[in-house]
Amino acid sequence: MKNVWDEHYLKNKSKLSYPDENLIRMLSRVKPPKLEALDFGSGSGRHIPLLLNHGFQVSASDSSVESVAQIKELSLPVAVHHTVSTPFPFSKNQFGLIVSWGVFHYNTKEVAKLMLAELVKSLAPGGYLLGSIRAITDTHLKINRGEMDLADLKGGYAETYSEKDLKEFLKPFATVEIGYSERTPLGRLEERICHWFFQAKK
Repeated sequence: MKNVWDEHYLKNKSKLSYPDENLIRMLSRVKPPKLEALDFGSGSGRHIPLLLNHGFQVSASDSSVESVAQIKELSLPVAVHHTVSTPFPFSKNQFGLIVSWGVFHYNTKEVAKLMLAELVKSLAPGGYLLGSIRAITDTHLKINRGEMDLADLKGGYAETYSEKDLKEFLKPFATVEIGYSERTPLGRLEERICHWFFQAKK
């Protein structure tokens, strides 16, 4: 799996530079108990400048060696971690905010729960997890028994979540708010790229 993502982040199409608009809106609504944030599964690092602009002291982590290298090349004031598996190298109650955008569904649901449990421990009381996860209505990933047939991620793994799945996944949190987004790839109106996005407060 790691090799799939290392190859992915070597491609120009993976180098996203603009933050997700849903995350921008969500950030304006929350008041974390402390201004220390983690971008978990940071990919190309597109959300790091957004977090810095909101006044956070930022840490970033990813399982891909290539992603970690690219984030370091950005020369931003951010602590970068290579997080391949649990346990993660974060302190208890370290963060007031954790962003995990499009990460959990690229793992089995069992592994995703282990990851979430680690993140919950590192989130301060009253802190927020803002994230997105692939919805069961998605047709773009072309998942066959967990393995993806999508050209640039072929051989990688993915799961999709129903609303019930997502609510069960986020049970460790005191309050949860969920939204939904759907779009089509350009020129392929028959396909659907579908995500849940969520705000979960500890």
